[in-house]
Parts: sequence; structure tokens; C-alpha cells
Amino acid sequence: MTDLYALLSKTQAFKTINGDKNAGRLSHAYLVLTSDEQNLTAYLKMLASVIACEEDGACGKCRTCKLIEQSAYSDVYFYPRENQSITSEEVNDLIEESYLKPIESDKKIFVLDKAQTMNASAQNKLLKTLEEPPKNVHILIGATSEFPLLSTVKSRVKKLEIAPFNKEQLFDALKEDCPDHEKLQIAIACSDGTVGNATALYNDQNLKELTDLAVEVLTQMQSSKDVLKYSLKVSNGKWDLGEFISVLELLIRDLLTFKEGEEKVAFNHVTLEKLKQAKNFNTGALIYALEKVSEAQKRKKFNANPTMLLEWLLFQILEGKYKWQKL
Repeated sequence: MTDLYALLSKTQAFKTINGDKNAGRLSHAYLVLTSDEQNLTAYLKMLASVIACEEDGACGKCRTCKLIEQSAYSDVYFYPRENQSITSEEVNDLIEESYLKPIESDKKIFVLDKAQTMNASAQNKLLKTLEEPPKNVHILIGATSEFPLLSTVKSRVKKLEIAPFNKEQLFDALKEDCPDHEKLQIAIACSDGTVGNATALYNDQNLKELTDLAVEVLTQMQSSKDVLKYSLKVSNGKWDLGEFISVLELLIRDLLTFKEGEEKVAFNHVTLEKLKQAKNFNTGALIYALEKVSEAQKRKKFNANPTMLLEWLLFQILEGKYKWQKL
């Protein structure tokens, strides 16, 4: 089973809340940001346990931690309760509950999940409680993006970010649940550093098709006519351009390890055998291709046109292959 707690405990968000707790200066409200939508709820529950548990961090074994994990601890309230987003009525409920004494502990914790979906009315109702909360009340606001939140809300909370995890951290966390480690490496490379995306991609049958197409591009693309053909194939696939670029980068790196005599450190040895058929790629051409892949990833972040970006990248890889062949 994936140990999300082990991953979370390495983040600055965890260390900040745990440090505040140990120093006796917990903030009245934290805004927890993560791009991992699939695990946002789980992260919020763990951070609530950090606040509520009597142990350093959160033990995960005591009654309090177990009940919080089940959303059943009497002094931790979760919103939304039934709807997809937190309503004004639920914020009213939060405000009323915040003035009542805790039942089992010395503090009350309110967890607002998927806060990026809250409308302006609900956010405005929350402002007074965020600014002047009752004693021993702590609010955890979880969101996948801070942009839908009002600036007045953000100015009243302590902002924490669960940054993307690196490839090694994700691999260690997922390797037991995902036994096909070569497939897992590809999934992680396309995951943007989140557990949710890596797991979803690992279980996605389209990942093999995407990998096979990237191998075909590197081994069969020989002319500008091929560039247009493969650009169309990639664009018509069931994947995001960013996923294709990430897989392409991984395969180019593996091919480079082979060219440099370091084949044993390659990520995917199965696809590497197929990549060995790639013609006219010397070390210089592969390094040049990686530079262009990196540039393409940067351009994508600035919302470059996907079709034009893809064609540009494929042309660059093709051009580099023949350019370096002449040197």
C-alpha cells in the first residue's frame, strides 16, 4: 500500500505545521495547495492528524488518528459534506460550530476540501472567522489552485504548498503497488510529480501505446514528411502533449546511456532494445534532442500552440540528427 504519510512527512507543508504545533504557535488557518487532486483529501486528513494527535507528527495508530482518517472524529469537521463544493450554508454551520467547545480535545479543526470550487459568497462568509477565529480553532483549507480564492481569503491564512515529488521519491512510494517497474518509471516521468497522476498513468492502458509511438518516432522518423505524419499521430492520440514529451525525454535519455556505454542505468530496458534500431543518432544529436525537449517543456508552460510546438520539436530532433552526423 502506498505510504502517503512517508511522502507527506518530507514536505515543507508537513514540517511547518508540525513545527508550529511543537512550538505552541499553530496558525488559526492554513491554505494547503497541491496539484494532486486525487490525494488532496488524504493529505488534509494527515495534516489534521498532525494538529490533533498528541505525538510528534501524527502516529497514525491512536484512536484520534484512526477516527480522523475515517472522517469520524468529533472535533474535526469536514466540508463539503454532500455537495461537490462548499456552500454558504455549510460555512454558516462552520461558524456556529466554531463557537462551541470541543468535545474530546482542547481544539477544534475544520477541514475545507476542494476550496478552489467555493463561490465568492461562501468565501466572503468565511472571512470574519478567518480574521478573528475563536480560541483553539484551526482551519485547514485545501485547494488544487489558489487563483479561484479571493485575495482577502489568502491574506488571512498561512499558505503552504505540497510541491511535486521527485522521481526517486515517487518510485520508492509506488514500487510495491506497481510491480512493473519499467512501466512505473514511464508513468512517473509523465506524472508532473504527483502520486495521483503516476498511479492513474500506470493503470492506463494508453501508456503502452504512447510509449510505442514515441519509440516509433525515434526509430522511424527520417524526413520532414515523417514529421507531419507523426505529429498527426501524436495529436490524435488519447494523451496530453506533455505526456508525450515526457516519454520522449525518458527514451532519449535511455538511448543516450546506451551510446555512452552506460546501458545498465537505463530506465526501461525493454524499450531500449527497440531504440537501438534508431539510425543516425550519435551522442551529440541525443544531447541536442534533450535540449530541445527541455525547451519544448518550457514553451508548453507558456501555453504555446500544441500542434505548432509538436511539429517544431520533431523538426528540431530530425534536424539535430543530421546536423551532428556531419560534425
